[in-house]
Amino acid sequence: MNIKINPFNPNATVSTNLFAGRKEQILRVISKLEQVKNGMPVSFLLTGVRGIGKTALAKLIRSVAGANDDVLGRLNFVTSYYSVESGQDIGSALQFSLNELTDQLPKSAMGVLSSSLGKLFKNGKFSIGVFSAEVQSRQSEEVIALKDQMVAVLTKLVDTMRSVQEGENKDGVLIIIDELHNVSNLNFCAQLFRGIATTLDVKNKGYVSFVLIGYEETLDEFFQHDASARRLFDVINVDVMPKEEAKEVLVKGFAQIGVTHDEAALDENIMVTGGYPHAIQMVGYNLVYADFDKNIGRDDWKSAIGRTARELQTKEFADMYNFKGKNTLRESILDVLAVSPRPLKQKEIANLCEGKNIYQYISPLKKSRSIRLNPKTDTIELHSHLFRMAILLHILPRIQEEGYLSDVLTSAAEGRTLQ
Repeated sequence: MNIKINPFNPNATVSTNLFAGRKEQILRVISKLEQVKNGMPVSFLLTGVRGIGKTALAKLIRSVAGANDDVLGRLNFVTSYYSVESGQDIGSALQFSLNELTDQLPKSAMGVLSSSLGKLFKNGKFSIGVFSAEVQSRQSEEVIALKDQMVAVLTKLVDTMRSVQEGENKDGVLIIIDELHNVSNLNFCAQLFRGIATTLDVKNKGYVSFVLIGYEETLDEFFQHDASARRLFDVINVDVMPKEEAKEVLVKGFAQIGVTHDEAALDENIMVTGGYPHAIQMVGYNLVYADFDKNIGRDDWKSAIGRTARELQTKEFADMYNFKGKNTLRESILDVLAVSPRPLKQKEIANLCEGKNIYQYISPLKKSRSIRLNPKTDTIELHSHLFRMAILLHILPRIQEEGYLSDVLTSAAEGRTLQ
């Protein structure tokens, strides 16, 4: 039996060979890393909602930074990636990051580090300070101590990497730290990174860049004790993918396994995903699963959309809608939006929810990404067509058996304004 290879993997970070889109962000990072290559430090903050593709973008950035590719700026950085665990302090995360760098250093560099860094580098591993659960004044002292240790390590690391024999030397250091919101002492991080970057720059050792990844809402806490650190970071907000980039993801996957596709069907259906990378991967996976003639057509799309919507009820959409328990007013608002053929104004939703006070739910629904607000038209729509499908599949028995939301359906069928 031949087992069909599926290039899409919704449960893992997108592989670099299937990565598509994000060209503007990639070019922006490459151009800035070319500055770092010349001793002009720049660091980055990648922000965006969960599942938007921040980690996949960081994975590609890391690949490009170490590729030494003529087309991509001949960047030849030593790189590390670390994902912070909940409650972990930043010192511990930086120590793990530094130790990953050693795996990419030549033996000659290891010897130099061992002889010059003393207790900070023993038996091929870095050992730097970590924060303790002390009062704020004590933490400030520890920030300074950790900053000094990081500067000492990175100064010697830069000197060593740039002075080893030809072919082994590197352009600089790229340290990627993911899940920044998990850091226990996040409010001291901006002070720490500003201190590291500024000191290295003054010492003409600015060949170091940090990529920090987290949610946009964590930025205020990150900069709490050092607002001036904002100027050191290039903030890149990772948003949903536009239509052409979303299509590119699927086309690359189909090409990898030699499957053709109906371009019109792709064009008509791709934005059911809302441009969310995880949804794109799930639809792609189910399209390949549904295909039996090596051509992705309309029937395959129909099957894949239904299957994906059902799967997302227990995955990404489980935090956005209660598919298992009793409907609350929160779910009623989303039901109305799912049944409506167009986005609605808040007053229309309130009327269709029997005049109940829906306004207190709008902000939490937006925060959970269940809905999107269009400020130009002052209307509200659901997260994506897949989310709509997931809700409709859930409430279909009520529609058929109880006439649930029949007034909305009747108004829509007759083309009347929803009251």
